[in-house]
Amino acid sequence: MDTKVQNIVLKSITGLIIFLGVLFTVMVMGDDNPAEMSYAQQEQWAIKEAKDLKLNEELSSSELSQHITARTSEIASEKSKALWSDVSLVIGFTNTILILGVLIVIGGFIYLLVIDRKKALRILGGIGIFALLMVIVYVGSSSDVPAEMINSEVGLLEEEKIHTPENWKIASAAINATGILILVALIGWIGGTVVKYFR
Repeated sequence: MDTKVQNIVLKSITGLIIFLGVLFTVMVMGDDNPAEMSYAQQEQWAIKEAKDLKLNEELSSSELSQHITARTSEIASEKSKALWSDVSLVIGFTNTILILGVLIVIGGFIYLLVIDRKKALRILGGIGIFALLMVIVYVGSSSDVPAEMINSEVGLLEEEKIHTPENWKIASAAINATGILILVALIGWIGGTVVKYFR
């Protein structure tokens, strides 16, 4: 394949990965997280819904108060599930990119090892640094599940629960890794263009 065509393909793939990574991360960041909100803030969702449906004209004060209390809990649960769904999407995307990246790197390394052993060993050092970075990101990610999410699964069997410390750590690591990979890809993309411009 021609070098220019290879560059175009690689830049297109990099651009697509950056776009999807940013899109999924923005989706997660845009979700309401009940665990980070007070009950009064959560209650505003139910109050707004009641106003939109004009329930104050249909229900008595006590009935409206009971409805708002029940709906606050339901809406918080729905938003928690929506947040976890988007986080799971980020986890899946990150895992897919990492697996593909590892496979491509291994294939390229084996090919390079055959044609240029010294260069292959230098690249292996770079891979080691990247792997160390990912380990640091994972170790440094939080496994503390917010109390709101733990409470939303009260009564479920252990195998039915999705808000476990292990899952939460993976989710945190996936989001952190996605952000770092996006930053690295952007720096590499912009840096490569700048270097070519000044040559």
